[in-house]
Amino acid sequence: MRHITNKGDIMMNLLYEGKAKRVFVDPDSKDRVIIEFSDSVTAGDGAKKDTFPEKGSISCDISELLFSYLEGKGIDTHYVKRLKGPQLLCKKVTIFPVEVVCRNIAAGSFSKRYGVERGTELENPLVEFFLKDDSLHDPLITMGAITRIGLVSRDILQFLIRVTLSVNYYLRHLLKQQNLTLVDFKLEFGKTEDETIVLADELSPDTMRVWDSRSMSLDKDVFREDKGDLVSTYKILLDALCSAKPEDVEIKREVVQVIVEPKTGIKNPPGEVTKKALLRLGFAEVDDVRVGKVFNIVLKKPITTEILNHLNIMNVKLLSNPISEKHKVRLE
Repeated sequence: MRHITNKGDIMMNLLYEGKAKRVFVDPDSKDRVIIEFSDSVTAGDGAKKDTFPEKGSISCDISELLFSYLEGKGIDTHYVKRLKGPQLLCKKVTIFPVEVVCRNIAAGSFSKRYGVERGTELENPLVEFFLKDDSLHDPLITMGAITRIGLVSRDILQFLIRVTLSVNYYLRHLLKQQNLTLVDFKLEFGKTEDETIVLADELSPDTMRVWDSRSMSLDKDVFREDKGDLVSTYKILLDALCSAKPEDVEIKREVVQVIVEPKTGIKNPPGEVTKKALLRLGFAEVDDVRVGKVFNIVLKKPITTEILNHLNIMNVKLLSNPISEKHKVRLE
């Protein structure tokens, strides 16, 4: 299917059309796409829908601002640049078939699911996964189910959790400058042709809950619950974000563990000595002990695919002996 868009008013191939966005092939590059935000809004799994002039443009403005902000803090995203109208030029990615939701405060489906009062602050941010399938109504799915049916590997899921928590940190602190609270948000991730994992889709009031100092919604809940004018509400959030100071948000340090273990079949004298000592102390149930090393590495920027590649190079060149030892990076 071909449509006329604002990029020079030329015909472009439509790749995907969702509830609030359309994705086109970029005529200038096979590695990029054009995401166009629409004025449509839906709620209740599509049961409620409407159109609001300017809504698409404002959502695009907010997504542009937040993607640029996160890129500036070291988080990889698919964002490239803003185009004319409600359009973003983005890297072409293969989207993972799971959505990632981060919750700081109980609201929406979480409150209904567990009977937790709306507004209850969670002790720590909670990351949940949902299967990306409209026909099944995007159900909640466990990490075990995701890995066992082959949707996404465990290592990638741990990577997505770490990046999501970093996004949560940076968004919360930016909004806090304006006395706003980040309640929860939904993210999607994808993989580029060169295997880089990036934050994708959008970052707008359509995909997050934000409350003001009176716990009034500045997001799509205004439409879901008929609590006010959607466009003016989105404008309030946009104005607040434009007044925030990204440079005042401190970089969050990340800690990763590199675990080095002796390979199977390789003698491990420290383990043998430790085993004998344990048996002498009466721990007869001990059958074997393998002694390795753990490195806690503090990073001055968020976890990225490039950093994981660097950690593997560190392991080969310094942290482990590739002949007798095996290594893994632990993100949990």
